Amino acid sequence: MRKGFTLIELLVVIAIIALLIGLTLPGLKGARAAARQTGCLSDMRQMGVALTLYVNDHRDSLPYPNWGPVAQVKGWLYGPGVDTSKVAAEDRQTGSLWPYLEDGGVYRCPSHLGPYEGTANMTSFIMNGAVVGYGRLPAPARVFQFDAAAVILWDGNEQPEFGPPYNDGASFPREIVPGHHGKSVTCLRLDASSQAFTETEFFEKRNATTRNAFWCAPGRADGR
Repeated sequence: MRKGFTLIELLVVIAIIALLIGLTLPGLKGARAAARQTGCLSDMRQMGVALTLYVNDHRDSLPYPNWGPVAQVKGWLYGPGVDTSKVAAEDRQTGSLWPYLEDGGVYRCPSHLGPYEGTANMTSFIMNGAVVGYGRLPAPARVFQFDAAAVILWDGNEQPEFGPPYNDGASFPREIVPGHHGKSVTCLRLDASSQAFTETEFFEKRNATTRNAFWCAPGRADGR
């Protein structure tokens, strides 16, 4: 007689395989998410290097942030004449940092998936409006007016607190919430280092009323 598996044995094996898959998939999903966040942190560091090169070429001045009253002055993300209501990915090539990068992939967080709206068509990252004192300064501040740990860019979902999301290249800290990386937010510091803030750390700084790495406008005791 030929020996083979019984139906019960086959069902047991299938159940074991299904159980192993169920135990493995969450770990794989977490590993993929961690890899995407690592890629985002790497992109931000490259942005930091480009920012440093720009500052060195422009007498310590930071680029315009494409924000508020100076939204259409050539800024870090795009140049004059770009219509942010129907912007294309190629429009980032008109920005101040493009000559130092020339790689569209660096502008995109691996976890930021489309469809995109407004300036999100160009990038996943948003500049801190502190660069122009949140509208009080007519031109960007110089790098030495900030602490090296000041956060200059963040990768987060922009909320419609002060107008349509992604309608320019910068924002207030309080416009940002976690989104692309679950409950954490990746940020770029002025010293070209990148950091992932946990949800608790992020909201603690974002909602603070005292000067910190997020609220860091030059010449203001509270950083606002």
